[in-house]
Amino acid sequence: MSSSAASAPTHRAELPKEKRVFRTDVHGLRGLAVFLVVIYHVFVGRVSGGVDVFLFISAYFLTGTFVRRMETGKPIAAVGYWGRTFKRLLPPTVVVTFAILAATYLFLPASTYVPMLKDAFFTLIQGENWWLINQATDYYAADRTAASPFQHFWSLSIQGQVFLAWPLLFALLALGLKAFERRFPPKSQHQHNIRVWSTSGIAIGAVTLASFIWSVIETAADQQTAYFDTFARFWEFGLGGLVAIALPLIAERTDTLHPHSPKGRSWRFALSMVGVLALVSMGMLVDVAGKFPGWLAIWPLSAAAFIMVMGYNPILSSKPLQKLGGISYGLYLAHWPLLVLTLQILDIPKAPFWLGVILVLASLALAWLITKFVDTPFRRWKWAGAKTHRSVAVALVTVAVGLVPVIGAQQYLEYRTEQVRAEAYKNNPGARVLADDYTPFEDADDSAPELPGAAGLENEWWSLPESCDEIIHDSNAPAPFEDTCHALLRGEADANTIVYFGNSHIQQTASAFEPLAEKAGFNSVALVKNGCAPYFDEPDYCVRFAEESTNVIKALHPKVVVMDTTFIDAENEESIKPEVIGVVRELTDSGIEVIALRDQPHLEANLVQCREANPDNPEACIDRSWQKLPAERPDQELADDPRVHFVDFNPSICPDGECVPAIGNVTVFLDVDHITKSYAESLQDVAQKQLEESGFSF
Repeated sequence: MSSSAASAPTHRAELPKEKRVFRTDVHGLRGLAVFLVVIYHVFVGRVSGGVDVFLFISAYFLTGTFVRRMETGKPIAAVGYWGRTFKRLLPPTVVVTFAILAATYLFLPASTYVPMLKDAFFTLIQGENWWLINQATDYYAADRTAASPFQHFWSLSIQGQVFLAWPLLFALLALGLKAFERRFPPKSQHQHNIRVWSTSGIAIGAVTLASFIWSVIETAADQQTAYFDTFARFWEFGLGGLVAIALPLIAERTDTLHPHSPKGRSWRFALSMVGVLALVSMGMLVDVAGKFPGWLAIWPLSAAAFIMVMGYNPILSSKPLQKLGGISYGLYLAHWPLLVLTLQILDIPKAPFWLGVILVLASLALAWLITKFVDTPFRRWKWAGAKTHRSVAVALVTVAVGLVPVIGAQQYLEYRTEQVRAEAYKNNPGARVLADDYTPFEDADDSAPELPGAAGLENEWWSLPESCDEIIHDSNAPAPFEDTCHALLRGEADANTIVYFGNSHIQQTASAFEPLAEKAGFNSVALVKNGCAPYFDEPDYCVRFAEESTNVIKALHPKVVVMDTTFIDAENEESIKPEVIGVVRELTDSGIEVIALRDQPHLEANLVQCREANPDNPEACIDRSWQKLPAERPDQELADDPRVHFVDFNPSICPDGECVPAIGNVTVFLDVDHITKSYAESLQDVAQKQLEESGFSF
């Protein structure tokens, strides 16, 4: 671009192609954004805004590509774009996936195998963010040793989903504009370009606004889900797309605010640095825990947009940041699993400074290796990129190379668990061995594997298979809170029903009652929200869940409701809440029986992992923290209600207050405060005995 205003191009279509190909400041911004993510993950443990900028930049380039194709009348060629893009992105993903799985096998306990394989599967199909939502993952959890090494793929999965959707959006826009211009031909190339920009801007603007509104609403209602939700993040891509459309319009009206203009560079650089400082400082100035990605995400995205509009920043264009931008994808892929696996192997919650420095340097080295030996060769592979069918084939083969061993290993571990389960009643009695009259089977195999065993824990979460639509409709009940209601109808919708109401503790003890309910032909309904003990203070959505679920229960009018009526916190202090007592009274007054469960205390450590770390020292894995629990439960005021039936599984989970990894050849604990589905199933005799003693029968 000439330094004189007179020679500046008037319209975008007149800009020389090479002037629009590469912006070193944006490339450096990409490197800075990813480096911020690494630094904040390793040293700070807070949101930096770097991922948001990374997504923003991706949409900026993506939108610019498709807008230019629409300007020149070229087809969007969505399939070709998908092939070229995933041909480049997937090979590093597969390599890192295999590296994580290998490290898991070599250094981590067997209890992590199946969870890792499931994470790997969803990573490879670009769905890790939805899997994390399904697992109720808390991004802000302080203890990184509990995090998945695949967790950082949430953003790449969202990016992959947008890369699939964005070309379709522009293909529809191109078809619509083409049809419009057949009836109303443009008078000039510039008029056509204006139509392209306005059509694209209106469409992307509408999607961006809708997504932003949803992001604000969902973040306020359920931030844990919103953080990983594609629809709550879509506006960040949309904003990048709008900037890509707006910048040429700005450039055609001024010869100063153009990336290649030599004018005003001093003040443009100064203002660009304001954007850089705003981006770098956000994570230090604002603790966004529980508030992202709502309106606060405007901060880093506005900073990035400001930098792009200024169009000149020699610091971002400097060699170090250009190098960092070149390895940014590899750096993002490598740093998180290296951090998490190191913390898990060393069993420390956070890296000390010296270890953090080593991890950052090691991440940079791994990023260079990934870029040089995986990313660059596939990106520059001319044969694969020359034809659409070749690039698509390479992408599909790459996915298959990753998925086949992952699925195969997962199927093998599940098959091995099912073999054990087939002989479980005689070889894996679980809690039944605690009964005074227990007699082992004569043909029991003393060498039978433990059920489910460390490798089978991932499948030990209990759930019901159907939606509540039919039973809700037939009973004219109000809609349940979000997706918290599931059912299993064993008869007519108006038949006797048992409802499990509460959080994941109720979810895991339900298996003790389900055999009894099935034998009696009861329908089963679960109203369960992880992390939400009914009516226990914050967050607000837990109170909403409790109130709306209570309304559903009253409309269903089941025979019995199973719920925790005591609450034990992480310090094993037991309490009750007046609201819970009030709900129980309300239910029993309307003729509904209530099975009042005593909550389970928390362990000091994961006993399965403890046993794997101390195979020759079983005494090291006896947890006595439950012994501080008082003998009398604090909800005794409910004892005089004939419709309330107390059940306490704790003496059968930790006999004499001593918790061990396995009882009766069945693994007892999933983690520090949930029992396995298999062990809960072995508690059915305990449940039946206590219910009969309290005067209840199915």
